[in-house]
Amino acid sequence: MFTSWVIFPRRKFALLVLFNAFFLFIFIYHLPRAPSRSKQDRYSSLELSTPNLESQQKSHFSKPLTDLSSKQLQIQLLAQAKNLSSTPFPKLIHQTWKNVPLPNIATDRQKSWIENNPSHQYSLLTDDMALEFVTKSFDATDPYIVYLYKNFPQRILAADLLRYLMIYQSGGLYVDIDTICYTPIDQWLPKSLANKPDINLDGINLVVGMELDVLDTKKYPDSWIKENRFLERIQFLQWSIYAKPGHEVLRRMISSIQETIREDISNQPWWKRKDISSIKYNQMKVLSTTGPFGWTKVIMEYVNDIEGRKVDLVEYSGIKDARRFGDVLFLPVNKWSPGVAHSEAGKIETSFLIHYYGASWKTNLS
Repeated sequence: MFTSWVIFPRRKFALLVLFNAFFLFIFIYHLPRAPSRSKQDRYSSLELSTPNLESQQKSHFSKPLTDLSSKQLQIQLLAQAKNLSSTPFPKLIHQTWKNVPLPNIATDRQKSWIENNPSHQYSLLTDDMALEFVTKSFDATDPYIVYLYKNFPQRILAADLLRYLMIYQSGGLYVDIDTICYTPIDQWLPKSLANKPDINLDGINLVVGMELDVLDTKKYPDSWIKENRFLERIQFLQWSIYAKPGHEVLRRMISSIQETIREDISNQPWWKRKDISSIKYNQMKVLSTTGPFGWTKVIMEYVNDIEGRKVDLVEYSGIKDARRFGDVLFLPVNKWSPGVAHSEAGKIETSFLIHYYGASWKTNLS
């Protein structure tokens, strides 16, 4: 009797200690962490103090107005497009890489862009230069965007965000470092429209390349879509983006990334931190948030809005030279993605650029 009476309170006390220790751990874990400043990996540290959004100037990337009718929105977008039409495509080529010097193979590819486009200004942003660019360009108006860019644990998200920010800010051409310029940029639009007298070059503000056109379900059944890790049967690529500065599609894409991350952070389970450090995406989620899946969705929504109707997938299919919706010109698969084993891509000889599909990010998501 005496022995059992002694043991029971001790067990109860031990359980109480463990219970309190557990909740103390949870409390401490969710306290803000001081960011590390290691020079070896400046992006491995996390600046987890979310910026004060109340003190910022007017944001570029706030959500679009939702109280407009579809007709009012169309009128607004058409007016924006008309104003932007007076601006020529900037003669700028943007590429990014971690540091310099580039690997030898990348240097050879870089030369193709410089040598084939002598009238264009070429810019290569290293990681350090990119961080400076994003901070100087957007910290006053959009500190949350700067916060995300600095602190994404998975750097492919930052790399994707950067290309949209560069072209939104400066316009011109962004193109991945694993590409070769096959046709000078100044010839892209004239060649695309040579057989399209009905398309006015002056009204084009954004050029989009088709990556996937597989509406034929007999040739490309649903199992093919799944095995090749696509989401839809029509998809636009984003290893090349050609636009005038400030285009609404780019603004919407950046806004979409921002809002998706905010929502995903707020939806983290109670035992995880409610900040950017908790964001860990798989491959499909990356593609849907910052990659071509998300890019395709935003473009299609914009086209529907500026056209004032639902543009069906079949209207994007079978492009031979070019097709225009609103102020967006769509190029066929072979122009920016030649030689792929689908979508009737065509031969490299018909292309504007050649892409070598590095995709090293897929092995660096953990």
